[in-house]
Amino acid sequence: MMLGSAAERLLFTCVFAAAALGAALPLARRSRLANRAGAGFCIAMCAALIAMSWWAEPAGAVWAQVAVFGGAAFCLVLSGPVRVGLHHAVMAAAMAWMLTAMPASGQMRGMAGPASMATMAGAPSVPVLAVSGLVAACCVATSIAWVTGGLRISQAAMSVGMAAMVIAML
Repeated sequence: MMLGSAAERLLFTCVFAAAALGAALPLARRSRLANRAGAGFCIAMCAALIAMSWWAEPAGAVWAQVAVFGGAAFCLVLSGPVRVGLHHAVMAAAMAWMLTAMPASGQMRGMAGPASMATMAGAPSVPVLAVSGLVAACCVATSIAWVTGGLRISQAAMSVGMAAMVIAML
């Protein structure tokens, strides 16, 4: 899935690069394994989102990414604090949704990708719009918890960026 304009691509690249940098900075300090794993997950998600902004994934890579991010989120939910694990699970679900259900919107821009629930004729279907809105709302909701709790801004930036990207992909 690739975004339509270069300005969109650059904006998402800046947001996700800043979020990855914010996640990488605490790695220099000694921290718990769950914190390091969460930071690694955030960095990998940001790298995948930057790549997704610029290039269409081959069909085989889509399912590999879904498996890797889903498995990592599952492990992080089990190993980390509830809030952190939930945040990563929401981010992984949003990534899986964008990879599996929304590629047809990219095909309208001349991209290759598997057919999905979105219609090939133009506008996404009602179920795709409804789930995309729910996914974006969940991403924004998790960002509010990160900011109001005084926790890491990079996590909030990744959440808001993910919500914006879901909407932009429609």
